Amino acid sequence: MLKKSILTSALTALLLTSGAAMAAMDHGGGHGRKGGDKGGACRKLTISHIEPADRSKLKPEGEFTFWVSGVSELNLVEATAKKIPVELSYKLVTDYYLFTGKLPADLKGSAARINIMINSKKCPTKKGVLYFIDRDNIYI
Repeated sequence: MLKKSILTSALTALLLTSGAAMAAMDHGGGHGRKGGDKGGACRKLTISHIEPADRSKLKPEGEFTFWVSGVSELNLVEATAKKIPVELSYKLVTDYYLFTGKLPADLKGSAARINIMINSKKCPTKKGVLYFIDRDNIYI
């Protein structure tokens, strides 16, 4: 009976110490890192609310808009259509910037992927949409 109680005590102690070790591993220890979450700043950089929606039809030289938040240097925001740079304009709206772009004039009667990038060295961010571009006044 004495052996059984010693064995139970030893197993209980072993389980408690292994549970504490696992809890410490889950927290990562926190040693050697300043500022807490390393990816926190990257999560603040967002590209959202791209309009018109993905796979929409646009007219040649049609406009599209998107929101960008968490960026302090607006020259880091770029957009391309079939690798052609798109000129962007922006305005500040409360806690985000509303960007507007216009499809390049030579894109007609095809599909084009618009890639929107925030070229931050620490946290590059990219999002894209596909648009189908109508032909300009051509009837078959």
